Amino acid sequence: MYLYVYQDFQGGLLRRSETDRLIRQSAGLYAAEASAADETVRDFSHEPVERTQKGKPYFPGDPLSFSVSHTGKLWVCLMGRQTMGVDVQKVRRCRMEKIAERYYTPDEQAYIQQEGEWGFFQIWARKEAYAKFTGEGMTEKLRLFSTLKDGHVSFVDFNIMEGVAGACCIRNKEELWIRQIK
Repeated sequence: MYLYVYQDFQGGLLRRSETDRLIRQSAGLYAAEASAADETVRDFSHEPVERTQKGKPYFPGDPLSFSVSHTGKLWVCLMGRQTMGVDVQKVRRCRMEKIAERYYTPDEQAYIQQEGEWGFFQIWARKEAYAKFTGEGMTEKLRLFSTLKDGHVSFVDFNIMEGVAGACCIRNKEELWIRQIK
């Protein structure tokens, strides 16, 4: 699976069109890299990006899977051939204990007691990646799922920028290839 990283993302009114442009650019790069190993990969760089009712982007009619996330000016897109979710979180001050009480399992709460702020955001990125993986979004069910113990999915943590926690959620663990895009 490939993670495409863009470090000059502009939000605001153009956020959706900028996201769609970056998704198509990532898809073109993915097709160029992955087609050497998989002849069924086709170039989606000119295809329209559709969205589910909950807003998850996708390309209709193909098993190509991808997930996007952003924090500040950092934007990422994870692409591959299995269902996946990705999230990036800028480490910042927040009410960690209150959020952890609501969304974290007891073992995750113990983990952040030990690891502090970084551990909190690592777990939060995993929770968001899992929510994107399932397509359900952030729900109260997340407090029942431990990102540290439950083994029906795999997590790949990554660090692409100082002060940003990142995580991928996939069913079958794969190597993560990180590529910068402009």
